[in-house]
Amino acid sequence: QTYRRLHDIPAHWGTAVNVQAMVFGNMGNDCATGVAFTRNPSHGANDFYGEFLVNAQGEDVVAGIRTPQDLTIAARKSRGCELPSLEELMPKVYEELVAIRRQLELHFKEMQDIEFTVQRGKLYMLQT
Repeated sequence: QTYRRLHDIPAHWGTAVNVQAMVFGNMGNDCATGVAFTRNPSHGANDFYGEFLVNAQGEDVVAGIRTPQDLTIAARKSRGCELPSLEELMPKVYEELVAIRRQLELHFKEMQDIEFTVQRGKLYMLQT
């Protein structure tokens, strides 16, 4: 009540609540986590750029404990990497991520960095 009074917030406005679900990218081989940019952050080219790890949590991607895999076939081939890309390993998830990439750039009108988790084959967007 004191906060509302100090900031002129009427009681009839109610109270805002954020409801979040915890998702896990480390529940098996149908799970993953990753980070991506809607464009290449080095030069801005319209290339979907990012990395992911199967059966991992978000911090694992940037911690350097395991080598992350590429999102796209093109990126994997350009690096000469043997590990499959997300595009190859989870094609439906990849296509959904590509659609979200397009939607984010259309909405925000600039490059976005995104974090995502796949739990049991379902894509969850964590932040942009």
